[in-house]
Amino acid sequence: MADKDLYIAALEKKLAELSGIEVDQIKKNQLANASSEARAIREMAEYVDAIQVKQAGQAVASKVNPQVAAVFAHIKSELGEERGAHSLPALKYDYDALEPHICATIMQIHHTKHHQGYINNLKAASEKLVEAEKVNDIAAINALLPAIKFNGGGHLNHTIFWTNMAPKAGGEPTGAIAEAINKDFGSFQSFKEKFSGASVGVKGSGWGWLGYCPKGDKVAIATCQNQYPLQTNHALVPLLGLDVWEHAYYLQYKNLRADYVKAFFNVINWANVNERYEAARKAAGH
Repeated sequence: MADKDLYIAALEKKLAELSGIEVDQIKKNQLANASSEARAIREMAEYVDAIQVKQAGQAVASKVNPQVAAVFAHIKSELGEERGAHSLPALKYDYDALEPHICATIMQIHHTKHHQGYINNLKAASEKLVEAEKVNDIAAINALLPAIKFNGGGHLNHTIFWTNMAPKAGGEPTGAIAEAINKDFGSFQSFKEKFSGASVGVKGSGWGWLGYCPKGDKVAIATCQNQYPLQTNHALVPLLGLDVWEHAYYLQYKNLRADYVKAFFNVINWANVNERYEAARKAAGH
């Protein structure tokens, strides 16, 4: 048996001892959760495919929902990508670099399968959006919004998530973001407790966020269901995001979301969060 296989076997044995659940059952549960996520992505692809664009002159006049353009604007701001020209961003670290807090298998599947799935659907929605715009079918354009928000948000959220983490990171923040956290939450410990509580408490699948409010010049905690972007849901600029869909942690933490959230604090790239905060304040004129 190769060294890698021996290492994996030892890890699986230890996992079974600690959890009291056989690794085969854990894998079955993980496959079920991955299947559920894959089904959500597949159903959204089917939704986009089912939207019928009417011929010129047949479309009913109305107004285009501004969130359609907003999602693409947020993606361009984060990645510099034009609408429809979306691709999987490379990680700045290896898949195993966040261990033992987030294992390599989760990172690889999450990045190459789930994130890529959102990108594929977003590109398909973008193509149909062009088709609808050519004939001014506003009804079809607006019908595409759920797919654009779900898949565009999935692309945007994950892109931020990867940069929010780093090897040998964690600890407490320093600089401007530390001052903001102390000002708006009283202390880092208070922020940690509130952020953790909000993230653990997300019903079903979603995200926990630390965001910046341009109008109030303050930081705030918010949650979003599914993959919906923080900007369109709460008018906050995303600074730190935590994916609490089960595919992000189940293989390693099973149903213990709170343990996963606790481990996340060991990989937070506070330098990245601080850069985002300072950029957001500058853009807001503060």
